[in-house]
Amino acid sequence: MIRNPISFPSLLTITTIVVFAIGCNIETKMVVKTGAGASEDSPNLIIGITIDQMRADYLNRYSPHFSEGGFARLQKDGFTCYDHHFSYAPTYTGPGHASIFTGTTPAIHGIVANDWYLRKNKGSVYCASDDSVFGVGVDGVDKDGTVFGSSGKMAPTRMLTSTIGDELKLSTGMKSKVIGISLKDRGAILPAGHAADGAYWFYGQDKGHFITSTYYGEEMTVWAKEFNEKAEAERLINLGWELLRDPDTYDACWPDNNPFEGPFVGSLKATFPYDLEALKEKNGGLDILKGTPGGNTILVDFALAAIEGEGLGADEITDMLTLSFSSTDYVGHRCGSHAMETMDMYLRLDLELERFFNSLDEKVGEGNWTVFVTADHGGATVPSLGASVGLPTGYWSHGNMQERIEKELDLKYGNKDSDWIENVSNNSIFISKSASAGVDEATLQRLIADLALEEDGILQSFPLVDLASRAAVDPFAEKIYAGHRQGVSGDV
Repeated sequence: MIRNPISFPSLLTITTIVVFAIGCNIETKMVVKTGAGASEDSPNLIIGITIDQMRADYLNRYSPHFSEGGFARLQKDGFTCYDHHFSYAPTYTGPGHASIFTGTTPAIHGIVANDWYLRKNKGSVYCASDDSVFGVGVDGVDKDGTVFGSSGKMAPTRMLTSTIGDELKLSTGMKSKVIGISLKDRGAILPAGHAADGAYWFYGQDKGHFITSTYYGEEMTVWAKEFNEKAEAERLINLGWELLRDPDTYDACWPDNNPFEGPFVGSLKATFPYDLEALKEKNGGLDILKGTPGGNTILVDFALAAIEGEGLGADEITDMLTLSFSSTDYVGHRCGSHAMETMDMYLRLDLELERFFNSLDEKVGEGNWTVFVTADHGGATVPSLGASVGLPTGYWSHGNMQERIEKELDLKYGNKDSDWIENVSNNSIFISKSASAGVDEATLQRLIADLALEEDGILQSFPLVDLASRAAVDPFAEKIYAGHRQGVSGDV
């Protein structure tokens, strides 16, 4: 059941109401029940749900086909924020999850992308990677011979601020439990925070298990081991994927067989029904489950096992569960926002939410839990689809721009032994410090920004030296500024 917002003294502003706010940071304060004098409105369990790549318009587009107990229950018993937006750019899964659960922006929490370039490494780093830990529940051997895995070398150490769960635990003398779950490691780890009791993510391949890392403990918990032994992933794959409803239900989608969506590897077209068992060998083994509704099913199953196994919401000390649905992102990337696969994914997710909420009523008690739902980012219309109906869309790669800028700078300053541009990633240009030695930094940044603007498809470019002043008067520059971390992000 939906609860009223409650508040506790904290540096964070968060949402603890059943909220559906696509891509936003909601501002509501919460206080946790800690003893005899605590507020009686405090929930036993807070659930923070992130739906990866969910667009706001899906609510209206698919709502005629939703059940009464999923998205409709959220909107009926809670409230929906229709005009909230992320305050930074660009948006990705990593920064989205970090921003939602820290209440701040990449400029502060440090998660500027899923992967980003580090000059000192001369290479990229991953938002949740940590070489000081090892995977638990996945194959591999560390230096002591203990079975661990490099696939699980993940932790929240690159995130530089606290989360809702961290502050919750601090406010209860560390008595609250906080657990994070997702198919993606970053979707489990970043929302749960630094002080979490556990974070679990899916490892497919030949296992189909949820795994964790030594950041949270040396062994898998008993309940997680028992869940993995059920071979749930294999069972769900054997079910295949068929349309949930009659094909006429999907009349607002593009035809099932269209050129704007990608098939699974080993298949010539992206059409229903999908024989997942036959396709899994060429699609990462049991990892194929991630891109199907079965990924949402196994996530809910594991979340319910966590609630039972950890005793979440079982007493008067507020606990927290963060749950990130990733399958919606996988299908969005493969098929786009107007595909029958995407609509079917959300219709089935709606039923999973209904099942989850009903189970919460039974396990935690109706009226004893609070949930909020949001998204880490949206998803654009497939550019080729837009172009096919006359929209001014297309594809752009930085390669030609980079080559042209190199030539222009050589003409102006003379040929260098190394490239002027060291890296281009996440919409940022990193200028080579060695190549640019002796050239005024501000002048070079402004020149490169001007040259970048000559590219079709680039609306604005901002030299780092001018970004702060531009952010004060330009709303778009303000978002770029909030998504830019000094010393980590690029020069243009």
